[in-house]
Amino acid sequence: MKVHNSTIFMGDTGRSERHGNMTADEKKSGSTIFAGSLNKTLDPIAQKKKEARKQAMKIVSDTWAGDKKIDSDLEERRNKIAELRSEIGQARSAINDIEAEREKLREAYGVEADSQEEKDLKLLEKEIDAKIPGSNVSISKEEAEKIEELKAAGLTEYQKRSLEMKEETVYYENQVYEKEKEIEVENAVIRGTRLERLKKDPMVKAQAQAEDILEAASKEIIGMLADEAKEHIDEEMEEKKEAAKEKAEEEKELEEKLEKIKEKKKEREELTEDILEAAGEMVQLDDVQSEVQQEIKDLVSKMKLLEEDIKGAAVDKTL
Repeated sequence: MKVHNSTIFMGDTGRSERHGNMTADEKKSGSTIFAGSLNKTLDPIAQKKKEARKQAMKIVSDTWAGDKKIDSDLEERRNKIAELRSEIGQARSAINDIEAEREKLREAYGVEADSQEEKDLKLLEKEIDAKIPGSNVSISKEEAEKIEELKAAGLTEYQKRSLEMKEETVYYENQVYEKEKEIEVENAVIRGTRLERLKKDPMVKAQAQAEDILEAASKEIIGMLADEAKEHIDEEMEEKKEAAKEKAEEEKELEEKLEKIKEKKKEREELTEDILEAAGEMVQLDDVQSEVQQEIKDLVSKMKLLEEDIKGAAVDKTL
């Protein structure tokens, strides 16, 4: 492509030379411009804008990626909580099944719910519950002594089998306790992360940093534009000074020429006056010469007459 008689190649110099698109004259005269390197050198302001946008986008994208990672971690924790709650539900379901079997066992043995045997069983169960973490069950001194008395007297068949089934629930009770603790930990992490987010809000901070970068770039670009404008003004002022200097020199030369013309005109005027004066003198000389010539002629005429007279007198003498 040609612009103002210059060839512009939309690619790198190496490829153009390999394809033989550059002539020796173009290489020598420097009339070939490669657009590939043109943008790199001719527009620093556009380059500065591009770098600023790139930095701003990197901060935002990195923060967004980190934010997405946090979101992913929170989602994993929520999924884990859901899984733990499901396991807790299964454990409690198992506990309920065991309690239902114990109730059937009571009915099978014909033990009334308000009987002393059942009341003693409940006290014995309390000893088991007190061993379960997080049960908040405690045994008083009197209750501990009563339990020892019951054991010493011997438990009924129903009480033994029911307590064995109760022991099976301990495993599931422990599972429930441990998983509830895990849920508390996960919820604490989620709450802490959310609170930290609300305090810092990384995306808002990243956006602010991006804006700071763009603002700093804008200020720098304004400075570059100001420098460029100043340089342009200085160049224009220098050009104007040069033009004024050239104009002054031209005016001086013109004045000198006019002065010379005036001098020549004066010389011509003086010469003309001399010529006219000389011509006048010559006219006067001509008049004098005419008078002299007339007088000479007159004298000659007179002399001729005198000569004749002389000649006549001579004749008279000879007679």
